[in-house]
Amino acid sequence: MIMESYFDDSADPRRNKFYACGGFIGGPEQFDAFEITWGHLTSTLKEPFRSTDCETGHGQFENVPKAGRDKLMDRLVGVLFSTKLRGFASIIPIKEYREVYPASGEHDAFLLALRQAIMNMAFIANQLRNEIRLWFERGPIDSSIDRVYQTIVDWKEWEPSKRLRGIKFDTKKCKPLQAADLIAREAFKHVDNLGVRPTRIPVRRLEEQGALYFVLWNRAALSYLAANGGPSNLELLSKWDALPDAPRLGPVPIDVPGQD
Repeated sequence: MIMESYFDDSADPRRNKFYACGGFIGGPEQFDAFEITWGHLTSTLKEPFRSTDCETGHGQFENVPKAGRDKLMDRLVGVLFSTKLRGFASIIPIKEYREVYPASGEHDAFLLALRQAIMNMAFIANQLRNEIRLWFERGPIDSSIDRVYQTIVDWKEWEPSKRLRGIKFDTKKCKPLQAADLIAREAFKHVDNLGVRPTRIPVRRLEEQGALYFVLWNRAALSYLAANGGPSNLELLSKWDALPDAPRLGPVPIDVPGQD
């Protein structure tokens, strides 16, 4: 079976807080069911769904009351819940990244999160003895994303790399990329709110099903990576959890009580 995985990025407008790469993985039947239900719920929208516009009342949601926007968001999260798609996000603190890598480019923090996300998808597919294809939203750094993907595919010594069966770029008209937009933004908002605001409802709902796994990098992990070859050291990234001296990259806590 060839599994499918859809990812998107999320960051604050000035990219000085966090940069997240988040999305979903699932099988063909799961995404078939997703397409039908998500498509029905968004059929009256004039443009592809974007979670930021829905929450803030901008764009096509400018004249939609908050109650209506909340209802739509609740139903769309319900689609992800019912189809049992599994969400993952890697989140990089940009300030710490730039301090550890002072010569880094604008999108380098995202490319590290991307690298971890692709490798995680390949690992899952290998564990299940399946293959996997990946989709990303078409944008200005497609060539950089493709280069990261190709370096992982070309690393033949790593068994999971053989499970990767292609990468494609599409617009937000692709419904699963709309869902990837939602999970990437929720990952960003979750870490941005930690210790400040209660866990957001979409995250709480999906976490109850065990359908989310967020990884937040920290300065210690970024420094360890820098001291051992940097973000391009795929072997280090693949063995991270097995290395006793590597700083832990456990899941971000999602059990903060309350809601917003």
